Amino acid sequence: MKHLILLLSFLFSVITFAQESEEEVEKGPYDFLNFFDEERKEREVMTTTNLVVAIGWNQALGDGNGIGDDYRFWGSGIFEFGIDFSTRLQKEDDLLRFNYGLSVQRQTLRINGNRQFETNDDITTLEPVPFNVDKSKFAQSTLIVPLHLEIGRGELKTYDNGVSRYDRTETFVVGIGGYLGLNTATSQLLEFERSGRDISTSLNNDFEMERFVYGLSAYAGNHHLQIFAKYGLNTIFKDSPVDQRHVSIGFRFR
Repeated sequence: MKHLILLLSFLFSVITFAQESEEEVEKGPYDFLNFFDEERKEREVMTTTNLVVAIGWNQALGDGNGIGDDYRFWGSGIFEFGIDFSTRLQKEDDLLRFNYGLSVQRQTLRINGNRQFETNDDITTLEPVPFNVDKSKFAQSTLIVPLHLEIGRGELKTYDNGVSRYDRTETFVVGIGGYLGLNTATSQLLEFERSGRDISTSLNNDFEMERFVYGLSAYAGNHHLQIFAKYGLNTIFKDSPVDQRHVSIGFRFR
């Protein structure tokens, strides 16, 4: 009985939320920028906002290193979370938009074999370790500014309060551009067994990294779900013989 009551309470909450959301939609969609300017709800706007979440797979390619050679494909990943501003380039048309924002990004590399990154004389290289390793994983966190030209025409919709907004729910979009930002943190996790004990060590910010990061990116798909690809133009490590760049693919939600 208790479980039934909890289930009914949950369903009631979902239905109530859906009804409230529908009422809000009829008054016009809420936008993050309305928090700073309440009058935006009553007039035409050129800029809207979206939260962006991206997740996928990551590799470091270069120096003849292919996918899965130095780093596992399934164990290496990318995660991004941020806010996206979208500004129409023409007042009377929604076909072209300039999208820009701010995101935190984390890219990881699951290193194959008994190896780890080491820094000697201000140079970071991939070196073997003299014992069996269960996991060797490198992570880089960055703060980036994504910049894209987005193509895809939404449908102009007028709400009950007379406000008009472009509805892009069913719109197919393509975005072409890139990103630039700053390296904020790095870490390396090493897991191994010694004398029957599971050992885990973590090394933070002891790598010679490029301070600035920049690259190309593109995405395509529905307004709310796209496939994306990123290619880093800067090398991961500074002045290192490891001349490799991040390459990522995955799914983008907003």
